[in-house]
Amino acid sequence: MMRLIPFLLVLLLVGSVAAQSVEEQKAAIMITSYQVSPEVLMPNDIGTITVTVKNMDPMESVKLTEASILERELKVLSTPYYNIGRLGPAESVELAFTIRAGYSEGIFYPRVVIEAEGAEIIRYQIPVKVDGTVLTLGVNKLPDELYQGERATVELVVGNPRPNTVTGVALSTAAREVIPTEVFLGTLASDDSKSASFNFTPETLGAETLNFAVAFKNGDNAHATTFQVPLTVLASKKSAELILTGIEVESTAGVSVYKITGDINNAGLEAARSVVLKIDEVAGVEPRDPYKSYFVGLLSPDDFSSFELDVKVDGNVTAVPLLIEYKDEEGNPFSLTEQISIESQPTSNSGEFPVSLIAVLVIVAVVIVGMIAYSWKKR
Repeated sequence: MMRLIPFLLVLLLVGSVAAQSVEEQKAAIMITSYQVSPEVLMPNDIGTITVTVKNMDPMESVKLTEASILERELKVLSTPYYNIGRLGPAESVELAFTIRAGYSEGIFYPRVVIEAEGAEIIRYQIPVKVDGTVLTLGVNKLPDELYQGERATVELVVGNPRPNTVTGVALSTAAREVIPTEVFLGTLASDDSKSASFNFTPETLGAETLNFAVAFKNGDNAHATTFQVPLTVLASKKSAELILTGIEVESTAGVSVYKITGDINNAGLEAARSVVLKIDEVAGVEPRDPYKSYFVGLLSPDDFSSFELDVKVDGNVTAVPLLIEYKDEEGNPFSLTEQISIESQPTSNSGEFPVSLIAVLVIVAVVIVGMIAYSWKKR
């Protein structure tokens, strides 16, 4: 009897160990894989962490009782899982958790906690990266010189310096001189770039800034960044260029009324349409009939036309503003003003002999009388 006691103790010990091994085997669960979407979040982005939980026991099922995720820096938006159910031998289940990134950048390690029957608890840390880098936009091609009213091509390039792929990339502008207003580029991988071309027809001279916006999605999160393209617009070399030549000003003696005549020439490379010349009404200057304004009409390149204008001025006015108005071939209006001097202008013949002419006539008469007297004396 005494010999049987140690043998029975050994059997009980072995049975206890075997039972414990079976219990551990029943609760043998693991997180075999995980996925963060998007791969890299931007500050304040919403993302998901999906984990795959597998029952590693090839013989027995296991019951999952609870699953949750814990992290201080990332806000957990989803609620924990309760009473998930049983996993058969070698079966897997995917569990997804929704999180929101904070405003800090860096790598964070939320913990996924899985509880199973038999008080087994699995804890698994998953790295989540938050990076606020946005897409870049640059000028790829731009003409050396931009001219008013002339169409030019501006090519921009969008780059993705982020460590992950973005989708829904679109480049747009609100500038009315630019077509098209939007170009869709689609998916852009990390360190990749795509270009887009726009046609730009400047309407005004001088410095101008084109504003563009780059919209994209990081996962399901919409983002946008802006970009400015500074430009300088020059006067078109192909436009009409109107100049005045042969200007003559005649005044009426005793009256401050002047007749201005001359030629208007088109020295440009394009036609000027609806050309009109008129005296600009300013203080001390009054256009007069019969030619308050003069309509020329069409002036082709290297063409010219004569004109005539009448104006009355006050005594202290020394120059008259002559206004030239015309349109280009697309109907855009233009104007320029030339100052016409009226100082020391000759007067027209009013029926009286000028003093200088009378003096000349007197001298001529004296010479003639002298010659006649000399000829008589010789006789």
